Amino acid sequence: MKSVLSISEEDVGQTLTFQKSIQLARRAYVLRAKKRVLEPLRTWFTVRRGASFYFMPAHVSGLSTVSVKVVSVNPRNRNGSLPSTSATIYVFDSKTGSELARVAGDNLTAIRTAASSALATELLALREADSLGIIGTGKQAQAHLLAMLEARNISQVLVYSPSKAHRKRFVRKASQIIPVPVYAERSAEEVARRSHLLVLATSSRVPLLRGSAVRLGTHVNAIGAALPSSREMDTALVKRSILVVDSLEQAVANYGDIMIPLKLGAITKSHIKAELGELLLDPSIIKRRRTDVTVFKAGGLGVLDAVFADYVISQFRRS
Repeated sequence: MKSVLSISEEDVGQTLTFQKSIQLARRAYVLRAKKRVLEPLRTWFTVRRGASFYFMPAHVSGLSTVSVKVVSVNPRNRNGSLPSTSATIYVFDSKTGSELARVAGDNLTAIRTAASSALATELLALREADSLGIIGTGKQAQAHLLAMLEARNISQVLVYSPSKAHRKRFVRKASQIIPVPVYAERSAEEVARRSHLLVLATSSRVPLLRGSAVRLGTHVNAIGAALPSSREMDTALVKRSILVVDSLEQAVANYGDIMIPLKLGAITKSHIKAELGELLLDPSIIKRRRTDVTVFKAGGLGVLDAVFADYVISQFRRS
């Protein structure tokens, strides 16, 4: 019996470049749009006075693997030394069911999410958009910094976190790895007012800013809030936007950013214009004006984990 591969966070980071990751993400979304994916709606529960847990299985037609990601989320961990989110991807042989690998999921999740945002940015952002705003300073924010540089010619980066120390650390680290000036701002709304591209990458339970602060023509990637009761965008921002999601079914069942405006009657399901996979197959679905605000809301798809984990494992088998 073959031993189960154990692939670390460092292994994942060394294997996945952002150029390759954007290619993998494109493949995953297109295959999903072509109905070549088995991907049950993710299940989740929250332990009383404890963490929330997500279970995300998926299989892509033609791959010899099945992946199941298990994610734990506890925003209260930010107050201590533990991460607020942790993930592991379990990979099985699709024919025999034998376990093949356990892949550390935090870096992979951040990279595939940022690659998804890069795809959405390529399709939805104004071509000349060059001022990037990032709200949040964690792993997702760091991954999005590099991914956005693949999608647009960024001239400056503005960042905000409620923690001054986190802001300073992000600016210091970012300035060491990218050839673009990075500035810390004192509020989320100041970041929004000065940005053409906006990334919301926090575990906040409440909106981060007033939707009216987002300037005309901005593209927003909202990827942080993951619970039905949590949201990074207020109702005003969702209502005024051209809205694209990673999964329509998942968005209306799990994403607080979408569910809360729906429950308030501020929007209907028809306000969601497309899934990203549909847009990749036919970009003409959406015709944006220069003054439109576009939003890509993603909560994560099992198909992304399946495609990325399969690729990572293939590189280790080859070596």
